[in-house]
Amino acid sequence: MAATARQPVVHFVGSIPLPDAESVFRTLSEVAGPHLRRLPDGETGIRKTWIRFLQDVLADNPAIEIAGDVPPFKFVQWDGKLIREIPRLRVKPGMTPDPASFTTGYADMAIESWGLFDRLQKAGVIPRTVKFQVSLPTPIAPTYNNLVPSDRPKLLPALTEHFIGEVRTIAAAIPNDRLAIQWDVCQEVLAWEGYYETGPVDFRTETLDVLARIGDAVSPAVELGYHLCYGSPADEHLVQPKDMGIMVEMTTAISAGVRRAIQYFHMPVHHDDAAGDRARLAAARRHARVDGVATECGMARGDPARLPALLAAHVRAAESAF
Repeated sequence: MAATARQPVVHFVGSIPLPDAESVFRTLSEVAGPHLRRLPDGETGIRKTWIRFLQDVLADNPAIEIAGDVPPFKFVQWDGKLIREIPRLRVKPGMTPDPASFTTGYADMAIESWGLFDRLQKAGVIPRTVKFQVSLPTPIAPTYNNLVPSDRPKLLPALTEHFIGEVRTIAAAIPNDRLAIQWDVCQEVLAWEGYYETGPVDFRTETLDVLARIGDAVSPAVELGYHLCYGSPADEHLVQPKDMGIMVEMTTAISAGVRRAIQYFHMPVHHDDAAGDRARLAAARRHARVDGVATECGMARGDPARLPALLAAHVRAAESAF
């Protein structure tokens, strides 16, 4: 994860198992304040399960219908455990989705959390140099999770325009020098791992085109980051990465495709593998600057009782490894 900070960075990917944004801001600032560069609102409420609520957002769209004649998508994790079955959606025959017809609420939720962040930062609760981090799914995520593969190209342009519009609304409402936008790149990583059925467009071309477009849609005055992800719907990876080859390949391609500066990438590794972590850190440092640590994904799907120890582990890892 590249950054420019004097202190080793403790990076919080997005979701935190606390009841509300104020609890998140106060708790993370108290535990990791000197190591914070950016601070998310914890993705509480409907975002606790990340993009699951978008199934209903898409299904309610006038141009989309449930594909009742197609078997649901079996959402399984690395060991074959079935997490849930996701009903397939399709674009209605002859319809073209309108970007303005989607109501995901990401901009509204971000702006509401920003008001709280700003108040707490001015009160000295949040360190003054910390930026407000908005973690967003890419348009690829609900498209690959919810749609029949043949219809991905019919939905993706409109959904991409919608998310770009959300980012522009956020940037218009929040001082750009105090804002960071993080794109959460999960379904793309899984597609490169062979997790999803193929569609009519090569998934590498499809995903990289979108990742470049949404990156360039973020104002150069706003910090930009990409979180690469192997998923954690049950607090475990959907696919266990055998190595970091795919993440390096994707990071290189994203960097080449985005015209503006990218402030950081986050790459997940394995849980409870201290020796492996040290080896990967040493290898990464031979090729790039590494300035911080983070969990492999958001924490909201984990046991809330683990949070205090997990937060303390972040700080210990940052202070011992850097």
